[in-house]
Amino acid sequence: MIFIMLVVNSGCSNHIELNKLGIISAIAFDLDESNQWVMTFQIIIPKSTQSKSGGGGSQSPVTVFSTKGKTIQEAIQKSDLEAPRHLFFSHTRVIVISQRVAKYGVNQILDAYLRSYESRETTNVLISDGDAKKILEILTPVEDIPANAISNLISRQGDKQTNLVQSKLHDLISTITNPYASSTLPEIKITGEPEGQNSQDELKETRTSAVLKLDRVGVFKQDKLTGWLSRTESRGIPWITNHLQTTTIVFSCEGESRREHLSSFLVEKSHTKLKPNISNGDLVMSVEIEAKGNLTETACNLDLKQSKTLKKLEKYIQEQIKNDVENSFQALKKMKTDALGFGDAFHKSYPQDWKKLSKSWENEFAEIRMNVKVHVTIQRTGMIDDSFSKISGIKE
Repeated sequence: MIFIMLVVNSGCSNHIELNKLGIISAIAFDLDESNQWVMTFQIIIPKSTQSKSGGGGSQSPVTVFSTKGKTIQEAIQKSDLEAPRHLFFSHTRVIVISQRVAKYGVNQILDAYLRSYESRETTNVLISDGDAKKILEILTPVEDIPANAISNLISRQGDKQTNLVQSKLHDLISTITNPYASSTLPEIKITGEPEGQNSQDELKETRTSAVLKLDRVGVFKQDKLTGWLSRTESRGIPWITNHLQTTTIVFSCEGESRREHLSSFLVEKSHTKLKPNISNGDLVMSVEIEAKGNLTETACNLDLKQSKTLKKLEKYIQEQIKNDVENSFQALKKMKTDALGFGDAFHKSYPQDWKKLSKSWENEFAEIRMNVKVHVTIQRTGMIDDSFSKISGIKE
């Protein structure tokens, strides 16, 4: 028995030593003029990342190269002609697809990922307005590995404010396979002058010439990009879909009449409940939002020890959240794209009516009325009870 166990557990026959692997941190997908796939790989250079503790070293921590093929697998196979190591995909943190690819369709990308045993469904997926490969060429000053910097922008880490739409690969897959739902992905863009930011010497400067930034939100119908939402139009999506973790609400402490006096409210906890209703053939969605947090800043002369003052501020915060939710809803209605999960809510509550509604859900979604109820609680006002304007004696 001992002899048999030693033979069986001797190791894997197809193993590859670690020093022979090219660990991929990010992948970009583009299409050329003849619709051939252009794949760009960002590969970690272990010696470079171990030899320095910060940016500005003599060698870049990553190397980037591209391959082309009629299919995704052919493009990957051609990488063997250029890469001295076997490409290892399990540590890929970011996938960037170009707008051209998004309009062409992402089904083939998802098909390839689902078939590969090395792929991880927790990878972040983002869209680039231009060539996706240019995103991977930008070096970042704080993070040695640019893919880590991009992933940290979108991920939920610590107290990071995550009022962004979901971008995980498994979220994209599950939504696209739902014929009545629409997917959304955040846009990653280069701001500034990208020339020179692909050089390690650029990181020796205190101010870099280009940075990576999250901006708009791309909206899909099935597997194809159908349009864009601005940051303002997309702020309400995490509220409605109950994916918001924490964010800052900027509001006027005197309502619309005094827009120059602004305050900030940090949302620490939130919960959203959807209640669909069909009344006389009309579809109505009630959105109930509960938010709790802290007052972190105010430019107004306020007596925060008074409960009526806090109630007044809570009312203004509620109005701002309602505006964000309504802006997102109206923008998606114009596109006739249900990225809010309303179809699933009606399906669960009205399974018999859904058989008819599902036949033309895009048109039905465009006719839905939405009622929003928001309840906000200011739990704390910080280290001082009054606003500093009141303490300093400034009169308005």
